Amino acid sequence: MAKNVRNFVNRLFMQTVDLGLLQELLAPHEPDMAFKWLELPEDESAQRDALFHLFRERGDEFPDILLDALHSILTLSTPNGARALQEIADERGVRLAEEAEPAPADDRKRLTARHLALIAYLHHRDIFQRAVHRHAFFASSPLRLIGARKGVVPRHEDETAREAFKAACREYFARRYQGRICDVYWYPEATHINLLVEHGMNAVILPVEEGGRQTTRPVREITADAICFEPETGLIKVAARAKVERLKLVHLFAEHLLDDPDFFFGPKSDQLYHLAPIEKKGTTWKFENDWDDDLKSVKVVEIEIDEGQAGKGGRGGSPWSLRMTDTLNSVSRVERVCPDIDLSTLRVSGLKMRMRFEIDGERRDVTVAIKVPNTVSFRDHLLEARIFEHLRLNGFLMDDDPARLAAAAD
Repeated sequence: MAKNVRNFVNRLFMQTVDLGLLQELLAPHEPDMAFKWLELPEDESAQRDALFHLFRERGDEFPDILLDALHSILTLSTPNGARALQEIADERGVRLAEEAEPAPADDRKRLTARHLALIAYLHHRDIFQRAVHRHAFFASSPLRLIGARKGVVPRHEDETAREAFKAACREYFARRYQGRICDVYWYPEATHINLLVEHGMNAVILPVEEGGRQTTRPVREITADAICFEPETGLIKVAARAKVERLKLVHLFAEHLLDDPDFFFGPKSDQLYHLAPIEKKGTTWKFENDWDDDLKSVKVVEIEIDEGQAGKGGRGGSPWSLRMTDTLNSVSRVERVCPDIDLSTLRVSGLKMRMRFEIDGERRDVTVAIKVPNTVSFRDHLLEARIFEHLRLNGFLMDDDPARLAAAAD
């Protein structure tokens, strides 16, 4: 946690942050800190420098409740966090930026994601907490499984089913981590069922200072696992720290909210992506993106090839593998380096694409990695829905409709 506190400030942030906001953040905790705001230098520049060193050098001495607040603020100090704050504020008719005093030329610099998170934490705690929960659904590489059928009706509005799911989660995490806290939050949307499961982790013994003496204290971190289910497609997405926990949450969701514990554990439940269009077309393949004016370029910077078959990935599926990188086009590079290679007789098992978007005059480069048969990962989840639509239209998503699969590959 101390590392996170040190990351809370940087020189630019401390030079531009509204000192009134920072004083408001620290004031409730001064009685428990060896710090007094009134003892800061009178000169504003010296004040900012002193505060910078306070966070950098003595952040690990802050009270636990302040450490937790800074950790949560940092969680939302990202483009995804800022987007979540703005969307929730818009839904409630609140303009967060107006909470900051108008600034002259540096206004754009001052209203960064970190400033926005600080404003929300201090003045709109309900919006802030909701954004923290929403942010938990953005995971770089969550577990995705396809269910036994589409169009299933979940029991997420049945209070009995909800309580059974919550009790099962509480029992599982209490047994796994010996924690006592486990809460479930429900966020149904138009086409998705979203759940957040907050629970304690294993206790960690940390050295702390109390009354001028060094001692130790057990700390149990609270983490948030996220579940997103799409009834129309039968797809579930689960983000949790360990794979065994992701699988357990899938099982509990299916058992208590779908009445079928094996709903997501069929023989092809993890068969989600393939790269057949590239296998069939080779160097003549092109990424189709005419429908999206914001996507300016797509470069395939890495490709992995082997002799595996669908459902037989990894070492057991092929005696060898080839990985080729190229900053412009790794598919063409493979055929130039290995002119006798025939991709149609092999499997393209992995791909990395650098997708360059330009939105409202701002350039956004996103590297999208696909690993057959069940992993797609990227960092910028502001564009998640659009990226998956690109993958679908280019024939990379598995589909039960053979005609559409064939059309995408031709």
